[in-house]
Amino acid sequence: MKSAQEISDFPSLFKQHIDEKLARFQAILESLDYDQIIIGSGSGNLQFQDDMAYPFKANPYFREWMPLDKRSNCFLQIQRNAPKPSLYLSCKEDIWHTAPQELPIEFSQHIEITEYRSIDTLKDTMLKHQDRLLLINETNDFDIPDNHWNPRQALSAIDFQRRSKTAYEQACIRQATKLAVPAHRAAECAFMAGATELEIASAYLSACKKSENDMPYAIIAGINEHAAVLHHHQLNSQPVEPRSFLIDAGVQCNNYASDITRTYAFDKGSDFSAMIQCLDNAQQQLVAEGGIGKSPMDLQFLAQQKIAEILIDFKLLKVSVEQALDNNIIKTFFPHGLGHHLGSNVHDKGSRLANPQGDLIAASKKYPNLRASAPMQANQVYTVEPGIYFIPSLLNKLRVNQPDSVDWDQIENWIPYGGIRIEDNIILHADGRLENITRQAFKN
Repeated sequence: MKSAQEISDFPSLFKQHIDEKLARFQAILESLDYDQIIIGSGSGNLQFQDDMAYPFKANPYFREWMPLDKRSNCFLQIQRNAPKPSLYLSCKEDIWHTAPQELPIEFSQHIEITEYRSIDTLKDTMLKHQDRLLLINETNDFDIPDNHWNPRQALSAIDFQRRSKTAYEQACIRQATKLAVPAHRAAECAFMAGATELEIASAYLSACKKSENDMPYAIIAGINEHAAVLHHHQLNSQPVEPRSFLIDAGVQCNNYASDITRTYAFDKGSDFSAMIQCLDNAQQQLVAEGGIGKSPMDLQFLAQQKIAEILIDFKLLKVSVEQALDNNIIKTFFPHGLGHHLGSNVHDKGSRLANPQGDLIAASKKYPNLRASAPMQANQVYTVEPGIYFIPSLLNKLRVNQPDSVDWDQIENWIPYGGIRIEDNIILHADGRLENITRQAFKN
């Protein structure tokens, strides 16, 4: 693993990142016939009828450029012929809050940085040619015409280019993965020691030295039946007799996320532990099937095949693999997609785009809701996360519609374990090499 070296290389990698992003965005400006793009970080919002603000997080279009996720009212300006982007930082006097987040000094030389005190001063600077300007931001702070504010054609072009990660972005995700591993280890140890879900989440945060608001997404930590809740965030503070545990949690580095899931059995000799190992083996086989030009829809089909085989091996299914797939039985046990792109969004953008103009790849009739449908390309980062779940509401529907498809007596024995998910983060390199940064981090 190259994390230590990459951290020391971050300034030079950031310079390459800025140069590459600048070239991409200037090409977008050229294709759309605009002179500049202004990207806002966003502004803080107060809770309804309160003077307390929601935790601030910069929008992903800003985050892909700048490692400033907690500083509101920043604006990045990309001009058609400028050699550098320009960053405008709000610098109002504020005695109530911690000093605003700063760009690392070794990064700042690659950006033209200006501080401003009011939006009116920025208007004078930026709006000289309002008809040639695009604004990407949650709010229209410059009062420009609506068709220049978050136009779909610009968002599509930006989302399309985001699928290809620069070397800096890849290094950030590797480091985010490295930071998450000791936290996952701590969570496993806490579960085996009998901790509650809330205590396990606290152990995770302590081990990666982050606060809850620093997480790229809310920690999913489900013990026993709660492992069947795909996004279980209402963590239990009461102790229970442990059987199983699923944790889905990452860390972020410079606004780029890791996204890792592991499942554990309290009894290492149980059938549930054996099923975890079977799914783990299948997951690594699915990783190996990825590659440049491969279709996510084909991999989804392969994942369903492998999950059907596991369920048959454990004598839960009473039909063949083909019947289980043809009759959509496997969707009861594996109701989500195999993976998604990963970046400054955890579920990164552009994964269904056919081109920068915004045309979508036709959705699969069999898998219409997949997050990713575009063929895999070099320098993409994606997750591989098959699962097997025993979700009572879905099982009840299956019992009504296809009662003879499974052994219901056996199923009842598995419901108390909730489910299993194994998730790794993968970089697909230009030479076709698949780099499983999650397995490498756990190994090291």
